Amino acid sequence: MFSDELENLSWEETTERIHAKTDTDVRRALSKEHCDVEDFMALVSPAATPYLETMARLSKKYTEARFGKTISMFVPLYITNSCTNSCVYCGFHISNPMPRTILTEEEIVNEYKAIKKLAPFENLLLVTGENPAKAGVPYIARALDLAKPYFSNLKIEVMPLKAEEYAELKKHGMNGVICFQETYHKANYKIYHPRGMKSKFEWRVNGFDRMGQAGV
Repeated sequence: MFSDELENLSWEETTERIHAKTDTDVRRALSKEHCDVEDFMALVSPAATPYLETMARLSKKYTEARFGKTISMFVPLYITNSCTNSCVYCGFHISNPMPRTILTEEEIVNEYKAIKKLAPFENLLLVTGENPAKAGVPYIARALDLAKPYFSNLKIEVMPLKAEEYAELKKHGMNGVICFQETYHKANYKIYHPRGMKSKFEWRVNGFDRMGQAGV
């Protein structure tokens, strides 16, 4: 699992290696067609600061070569703001005295119709807080089912799930997952996520492995 790989890395040692990179290391990395980990360290190091414009031009070149001059847009739709976590940076914090809403099926469909009236979007991202008891996998699955007549590309941004739950949602039309890992620094992670299911670092960081196991 990815958390096991992280345990093999020293945050302090990696930071020292990045800060030790020189101007020569940066220029060498910029001249290579295929970069390795050492090159990446050079490009994110303080020594690379004078080369930000150069990196931006290269990024543009490689992006257009791979994707062309296209922009892929999606619509995020929050179907619930109910959450049991205590993330210090988030307005959905369980202790925040705000009205909580879990959309009904009728309300969800009304949102779908309203989006389609605004623009011919085909990419939809369903977003929830983390409250599996009231808005868990069956609720998300139903929202996906209801979205199929309106959108051809369905993604979710919800709490990390079990591999079999991701596999189940695939059956309901889900073909992508977004899951933000605010930091990979384990000690800092606990500061930002003191309570709730999201406070479990390994569960969240290994979510990407479970997505892969489910074939997402």
